[in-house]
Amino acid sequence: MIEKQLTIPKNYHVEPTEDGLGVRVIAEPFERGFGTTIGNSLRRVLLTSLEGSAVTAVCISGVPHEFSAIAGVYEDTTDIVLNLKRCQIRLNSETSIIFTYEHTGEGAVTAGMLFEGQEVDVFNPDHVIFTSTQKDTNLKMEIKVDKGRGFKTSDVFELEHADPGVMYLDASFSPVVKVNYEVQDSRVGQMTDYDRLHLDIWTNGSMTGVEALRQSAEILIEQFEIFSKEPQDPDQEEVSDFGANAEMIRLLSRPIDEIELGARATNCFKAQNIALVGHLVVLEEAEVLKFPNFGKKSYEEVKQVLDSMKLHIGMPLDDAVRAHFIQAEDDTPEEVDKAETDDAVEVAEETDQQKEDK
Repeated sequence: MIEKQLTIPKNYHVEPTEDGLGVRVIAEPFERGFGTTIGNSLRRVLLTSLEGSAVTAVCISGVPHEFSAIAGVYEDTTDIVLNLKRCQIRLNSETSIIFTYEHTGEGAVTAGMLFEGQEVDVFNPDHVIFTSTQKDTNLKMEIKVDKGRGFKTSDVFELEHADPGVMYLDASFSPVVKVNYEVQDSRVGQMTDYDRLHLDIWTNGSMTGVEALRQSAEILIEQFEIFSKEPQDPDQEEVSDFGANAEMIRLLSRPIDEIELGARATNCFKAQNIALVGHLVVLEEAEVLKFPNFGKKSYEEVKQVLDSMKLHIGMPLDDAVRAHFIQAEDDTPEEVDKAETDDAVEVAEETDQQKEDK
């Protein structure tokens, strides 16, 4: 039996789709079966794993809920919410933004008008949000735009202490609108048992199809990379991961009691089994604001204290560090405080000792 290396495509080429709105990526030759494997994997990542932007909440002055009619406006609130969800946008800020828009008089309000002057690029500026039918109509609304991946339901964004009348939206963050793939036979010399992959990609305009493909491929490569290495002993892996983050570990391992927070915030965190600064930092803003008896005033106080430590809620951390401070549901404050604080400090001290020995 003659062994041979697997055939790998050397390049790919891009052409417009038949409707002219997307791109078709063609790569060949793949070994039989690899066209389907790669096409399906890329399609799933393209649709669910790329970062995009969307409207996640809206509050219209004088409108209590999304089933209300609005005087002087052709669309009802439900239609306005649906139109906001269809806005194809790109947020140019690292954090979410909330802005106020006010319209007076007759005429249609489009997405381009709504986001004018904001840190947002609009790719369907002629998309109508609502139409005012009377000259004396005055409509004022607050809109929140955020970044995310994939599709999120509205309950993910809901805050317990939100103002009355705030409506949260289901959000499709993906910049990729549609993906199709097809596998055809490909010829190499006299052999026809190879695959040709056709991958059709349509985006909302916030990135090109080729850029979306490149990012998706990088995500898959990053996910597969771990399997190309020898497995490590868990204990050695933990010391190695924490070594470069010893100072951060010490900072995140400080008990909540030791930082200058008011009694209300401290007691609230204790009730939620948050014993260390790291337990708080790994949470998202929406999670923290849902805590009972924890309002905006307490949140601003906590935010100010964390800022002084150069930390913030929801801050990006190395996976190893983040995993160390994510709590199990049945942890108690005493167990967390004793076990995790001692463990984190011990790892940091061990790392320092290793540096001194060298």
